[in-house]
Amino acid sequence: MILAIDQGSSKTSAALVSMNGTILASATSGGACYFCDGVETAFKEIHKAVGLAAEKAVLYPLEITRVYGGIAGANWPDEIEMLKKEIQTRFNTQNVDVCNDCVVALRGGTDKPNAIILCAGTAFNGAVMTDGKIRYVFNNYIAPADQGGGALGSRALQAVFDSHIGIREKTVLTKMLLVYYGYDNTDQLLLGRDRNRLKYPLQTIAPLLMEAACQNDGVALEIITEFAKSIARYATGGLKKYDLSGKDCDIVLSGGIFKSKHPLLVETISAEIRRVSCQARVVNAEFEPVVGAALFGLIEAGAKAGEIEQCKKSARTLGLVRIITNNYQEK
Repeated sequence: MILAIDQGSSKTSAALVSMNGTILASATSGGACYFCDGVETAFKEIHKAVGLAAEKAVLYPLEITRVYGGIAGANWPDEIEMLKKEIQTRFNTQNVDVCNDCVVALRGGTDKPNAIILCAGTAFNGAVMTDGKIRYVFNNYIAPADQGGGALGSRALQAVFDSHIGIREKTVLTKMLLVYYGYDNTDQLLLGRDRNRLKYPLQTIAPLLMEAACQNDGVALEIITEFAKSIARYATGGLKKYDLSGKDCDIVLSGGIFKSKHPLLVETISAEIRRVSCQARVVNAEFEPVVGAALFGLIEAGAKAGEIEQCKKSARTLGLVRIITNNYQEK
């Protein structure tokens, strides 16, 4: 069978897929990035997710013939080769493909040969695919101000400080963040940040930011608009650099940030795309990235169209779809 892996900073997912395309079982464990947390920690979470999936499917011993892994931090050729060898050794198969985790998210949103992925979760990454082949992954070239939920949290926190000193208008985010972090005033919140004493990571602020936007808070709406325009540049840049502006091309959105119930983020990105291409279509990915890894694995194994459709059908049955709560898709 095929083992599909999606490992990101917030969770690790594994799916066991038969050669007829059926996803037999899937499971999740804790998130990790081998670069930040170490190889052993990252693979501990991978093995845990695989073991849980095997328990669900009652598959002992596992007979894995191919692995397709989207791994956080797999940014450079030497890193990818190292991770590939680790997987070959640990799962006793030579048929291993490794890519950055944003790449498998792309296949979870489109079958088109020309596509760009914008994947915003804890952090952010993007990739460009032309003629069915990945041409470029932005990786370390992503600016710190664009790094997903962490960047949104940082922007929201700074907006509260700016509001406090009068260089930005008042915002409901002030009260929200004081309550969230358990401080009495903005001075305490500032010291908590500067002295690295905030009890929750910055990326966890993102839902509060979206909630403030739903209350029509002007500062929150401005932050979301600025962020959307900034990350849209990776898509518009990819369209121009790889001559996709006049071609049928999907701009796939994936990651927890794009599950927001407020439509402004997606609408702003769509508007920025329209400034460059009328043919490009913005889509919120239907499937969780681990399904994209399964689809890539099947394609590498020479699967036919019926087996690809069976994979999607079983993914829907198992609930491996992204829950979108905005006005574009309700699942």
